[in-house]
Amino acid sequence: MNITINKRSIFAVILGISLVAGVTACAVDKQGENKKLTVFATTGYIGDAVKNIAPDADVTVMVGPGGDPHTYQPTTQDTEKISSSDVVFWSGLHMEAHMIDQLKSQGDRQVAVAEAIPKENLLDWPDLGENGEKLYDPHVWNSTDNWKYVVQAITDKLASTDPANKDKYQENAKKYEQSMDETAAYVREKINAIPEDKRILITGHDAFNYFGKQFGLEIRATDFVTSESQISPAEIKELGEYIAEKQIKTIFQDNLANPQAINSLQETVKAGGWEVTISDKELFADSLGPNPPVDSYLGVMKYNADTISAALAS
Repeated sequence: MNITINKRSIFAVILGISLVAGVTACAVDKQGENKKLTVFATTGYIGDAVKNIAPDADVTVMVGPGGDPHTYQPTTQDTEKISSSDVVFWSGLHMEAHMIDQLKSQGDRQVAVAEAIPKENLLDWPDLGENGEKLYDPHVWNSTDNWKYVVQAITDKLASTDPANKDKYQENAKKYEQSMDETAAYVREKINAIPEDKRILITGHDAFNYFGKQFGLEIRATDFVTSESQISPAEIKELGEYIAEKQIKTIFQDNLANPQAINSLQETVKAGGWEVTISDKELFADSLGPNPPVDSYLGVMKYNADTISAALAS
């Protein structure tokens, strides 16, 4: 049997194979180009750091504006995102108290970023853990010095997970840390404008101790770790007497604390013969705000400094 294949048929076969191969290659390339690093962050502060270091990453933030990571209970969607993300960043230091086991179970994909901070930089916490273990103040972002350790921990994990972009992550982290230094200088200037004897910050949530330590403010609060943990009536009375004695003119609410405690404090101060005003501008504590400038870490630091200085320096 003779089989005759002309040149035109051979060319058509070769062209067809080439087209199929080309389409397949394009699909692979396109899929590779569209593949983004997926990151789950428990707080807005952590998520904002990730976005500055890896702006092309797909970042999911668990606790949104006004939320309290201390008491947050993950949703089904949160759990799915935690399981499917390339990297899971959480604070640690007992911040995500209801999720510790779940987050630790993610193995090498997870990093408790605040635990990268040296122990000597951490402030003691008055309570003990469930098993009697020593606890530290988890509100570490309120010190730019501490937050640099967190930024480095995030950068190291992103670089090891996505080594192709290691240099870019490290360069972005360096720029971000420079911006943090500039922000710290701005905050210090604002706080230094307050007379020394008036550098006393009374807030609704005990989240600002690291801020006070770095920038020179005495810190008092009407609650402890969480928005549900209020000091006793006797302690409210004692704090009210202290405010009257120091003639503090302004106390502050924040974006997650229960207003009942701060209102009770104002009434206690009034009963002691002194008038104190609750600032109409809330401070931002455990979560970012929904809009600029308070939808970013550096924006919150500057905003809080502006708000505190404007009230206490007058």
